Amino acid sequence: MSARNLVLVQNNPLMTLALRELTKRVAPELEFMEVDSFVRAWGILAGGLGISLVLLDTTVPDCGGVVGLYHLRQQWPNVPVIVIAANADADSVSRAVAFGAAGYIERSASCEVIERALSSIVQRKTLLPLQVATKLGQPNPIGAITPAQLRVLQGVKRGLRNKQIAFELGLAERTVKLYLSSIYRKLGVGSRTQALILLQDFAIASELQIREEPDVA
Repeated sequence: MSARNLVLVQNNPLMTLALRELTKRVAPELEFMEVDSFVRAWGILAGGLGISLVLLDTTVPDCGGVVGLYHLRQQWPNVPVIVIAANADADSVSRAVAFGAAGYIERSASCEVIERALSSIVQRKTLLPLQVATKLGQPNPIGAITPAQLRVLQGVKRGLRNKQIAFELGLAERTVKLYLSSIYRKLGVGSRTQALILLQDFAIASELQIREEPDVA
């Protein structure tokens, strides 16, 4: 790494302590900067301090999950972001990678595993679970969304309310709500606003034209 500063975005004191000590072992030359909120991390990056790496816990309250990751990658595309999260299942990791994560660390991993991971990060190696890396053939995060759900998303992107979407598509409003709940789960977000942020760079219309799967939630 050419720059010498690392930013950890983490609000768990024990996890912060562990990551600080493990980072010192593998890269004692790095200046380890700790913040407990996403907005403080943003301020540090905006300050132009030569940040070489961000370790981002996506459960930090003001992060918005992968929405925070997306914002960081949009603003600072040359700064790698390693996601720290509770689960390392294929869907969670694939989603993080789709929105720009350079690597992924499961929070419950042993110190030995995390230390080895941090060492790989410092050496600029890709850090992904092997079983996940072999399945990453679908970079578009809306790839798991069905045609019916995509049609609902078209309405959401146009600013329509659930009742208006239901009327246009000939659906019950309850069905629209169920579709949206499924969409939020697949995108890893918790609200309509967060979903719109993540979807703003994806062409839903073109996706819909080439997708012919059964309409199931």
